[in-house]
Formats: sequence, structure tokens, C-alpha cells
Amino acid sequence: MREQADFAIVGKAYIAGRIVHVAIGVSGERITSITSPGGVPHSLPKYELGDGYLVLPGMVDIHVHMREPGLEYKEDWGSGSRAAIKGGVTFVADMPNNRPPANSCGALRVKLEKACGKSLVDYAFYAGYTASFEELLNCSELFIGGKLYPEDLFSPHAEEFASFIAKQGKILVIHAEDPSFLSSDPSLPHSLARPPESEISGVKRAIHLSTRAGAKTHVTHVSLAGSIAEILRAKLAGLNISLDTTPHYALLNDSLYSTSRRNMAKVNPPLRSEGDRQAVYNSVKSLLVDAVVTDHAPHLLEEKTGEKPPPGFPGLETALHLLLREILEGRMPLQALDLYSCRPARLLGISKGSISVGSDADLVILRREEWLVKPEEFVSKAKYSPFEGTKLKTRTYAVFLRGKMVYKEGVFMEENRGKFFSARELNRHAEEWQER
Repeated sequence: MREQADFAIVGKAYIAGRIVHVAIGVSGERITSITSPGGVPHSLPKYELGDGYLVLPGMVDIHVHMREPGLEYKEDWGSGSRAAIKGGVTFVADMPNNRPPANSCGALRVKLEKACGKSLVDYAFYAGYTASFEELLNCSELFIGGKLYPEDLFSPHAEEFASFIAKQGKILVIHAEDPSFLSSDPSLPHSLARPPESEISGVKRAIHLSTRAGAKTHVTHVSLAGSIAEILRAKLAGLNISLDTTPHYALLNDSLYSTSRRNMAKVNPPLRSEGDRQAVYNSVKSLLVDAVVTDHAPHLLEEKTGEKPPPGFPGLETALHLLLREILEGRMPLQALDLYSCRPARLLGISKGSISVGSDADLVILRREEWLVKPEEFVSKAKYSPFEGTKLKTRTYAVFLRGKMVYKEGVFMEENRGKFFSARELNRHAEEWQER
């Protein structure tokens, strides 16, 4: 144990794919040592954990919607970041579908002004599609990548936007659905109004754009076996493309659209058939996807219970614990945790998501405890969930963000604020990864 450590956490921890009994030394914002518990000097302050506790790296969620600015009544950076912390997440990458869209320098600067005074977790932004994308050169530091939604993906300037993002060395994130297949017929179940053909066509378009533009392309919230197969073939052919999925596509199917929970389960892309759910589950189990995300998309409960419920639901408070339930019950390998931690961190090139010397000291202490998902108890403004009533086996006990405790047993340390990760910050972190 290096003497310069400020404190140590002693107990069982998830490190490099295994659970080991260690002492994690923290100095400033970084992990400075990992030793046996006996190597801790007596004089060093320490948190000693007993049975039933486990230390994980802070989770890294690269697809969330914090809603602010413009839609603060659904969620804001304060409520959304508290939801992240309660769910064991210490870094989020926020999508650009704000009001107005975060696709201009002015909008991105306003967004940063809102977030920096409220967020309790570290964060970064994607820039939205715009035909006037060259203006974004004036604020390249404010976004880590670009986002294409279905209406953008097939637009005349999509390829130019993809090339623009590629030339800056940023990631291009794609919501892969083809609008030409979508139906507005209210009599159709949501899964038929947005049929599988729409996503498959969108994935093929994403592959085409990646090939033409040379962009580092990431297809997000994939819901189909066919989509996974298309992307894996593109990977094998040498294309720089990656994919993620969500807990809801792995654990829920479209049978919910014929139940009283149809509104709560409405999401884009929709929940799919049981066969596709199993395929998505197996892709997570086999570590074939590059990341797990939540697509945390909060709305007010009264919106979801209305005649035209908007798509999406909150996920930050449940995702890690849903994943752990599958692991603890023996259906998924322990290494599935990497899909929500170190692997998305490496996609973005940040020193997070792992308990390793030199990484940010983002540490989550879990406690074994059974509880039921009760959306009315969420700290998010979105008090609903398609997972309502699900029994989970772990709770977030405490969270450290860059060496500072930000949460313990339901109490948030509001004086600690998250840090904005600019494109320059990500480049610095990427260089550190390479050195290590």
C-alpha cells in the first residue's frame, strides 16, 4: 500500500473478471494501489466491508436522456444524476434530443451551463444531426460524438454528417430504424407499428454509412436477432462498428403490449418477440454486444397513462441490479458486468469502468438485499417502470465519484458535483489507456 493513499476500501471487489478480497487505495481522484488487505498501514483511514458487500467499478452508461434543457418537467440534471448514482452509475453520455435540439454551439453551451450546476455524476454530450454541421467546428470540444435518429439516418446529408464526425475522430451513434416502414395506425400494437423490417433496414443503412464515411459507428439499443447478425458480419469484415442493447430487450418481450402495462412498456424500437428476446439475451450472455445501456428516457406518469403515451421509460435505478440478478441466479457470467462498465468506457476512451491502478476512483459498494421495484420510490421524476414488482437481490449501499463519497444509504452528498468530459478530456483519457 503506497503511503500517499488518502484512504482504502477493504473487502471483496470485482477486478479483471473475478471477485477477490483486496484493499483498494485511493489518492485524490485516482486508484493508486490494489493490494492484499494485510498490506494496509494501520494509520490509513479505511472502509472495511463485511460479508454481503461487494465493490464494483462505477457503471458507465453511454445512452441516457437527462431531458434538460427544454424538458425539465420530465427529468433534469439533478434528478437524473441522482437516479444514476442510486443505480451505481458514475458516468453518463447524454443524447441531443432536447428542446431545442443540441445540434448547435449555442444549444450545447446552454446545455453545459445547465448540467454543470446540477449533475452529481460525470457526463458528456452527443451533438445532434444538422445540415449546418460545419458550425459545430466552432465548439468541437463540447461533444464526444454525433447522433443520427431515424428521421436523420435517411436524410440527404446523413453521409456528409457521418464524414464530418469521422474526420474529427468522434463516434457516430445511430438509432437504426427506417421511417418508411413505420405506421401511425393507432389500432396496431406498437411492435407491429414499428416492425422488425424497419430496424433491419436501419442497420443496413448504418453499415452503409460507416463504410462510405469511414466513421467509428455505434448502433444503439439493438432489439433483433437479425440486427445483431448483420452487425457481427460487418465486424468480421473489418468494419469499425459496434453495438449495444438494453436490459429491457434482453428481459422483456412484446407480450406486454397485450396487457395493462402496454403504455409503460412502449419504447422505440419496440419490445420484440420471445425469439428475439432470447437472441438478445444470449448476445449479452456471450458478451457479443459491446455494451449494455439503459436508454433512460423519462416521462411523467400522467403522460404514460394518457391516450398517446410517449415512448421510453427510466432505467438508471434498475439496470445494474437487473444484470446482477441474472448473474447471481446463474444465468449470466460474472463478466457480463464489463458490458456496463469497462467496455463502454473503452468505446469512449475514458479511464473509468474498472478497478485498476490509474483509473478514476469511481467505486460502487453493493449490499446483498432483496427488494421489489417500486417506481413510486424512484428518485427520477419518472415514477413508472415495465419492471414494476420485479424482485432484485442487490442494493446500492455507497458510491464514490473520483475518490469522493457522493452517496451512502439513501443520502446524497449534494456538495460534490460531476465533471464535464469534453472531447479534449476524452482524448487525454484515451492516451492514458494506451499508456497502461
